[in-house]
Amino acid sequence: MSLTELIPLVNNLSQSDKLSLFKLLATQIPDAELQVIFSASEYPIWSQYHATEAANILMQMIQDHQEASTHGSH
Repeated sequence: MSLTELIPLVNNLSQSDKLSLFKLLATQIPDAELQVIFSASEYPIWSQYHATEAANILMQMIQDHQEASTHGSH
């Protein structure tokens, strides 16, 4: 029986039967693979906090713009 044939059958199961099926399938997957599937992955997220290099670049751009505006108005 193929997965495409099983999906409608699984969808018709009760919640408790789905849980029992899940437990049965989980026992057939090696622990190492389960850990990979259910482990909480961490992904780096950029934050403006402690971004001193970006702050320095922005500050320099502001100063350059101010200097250009000051010299351009004379």
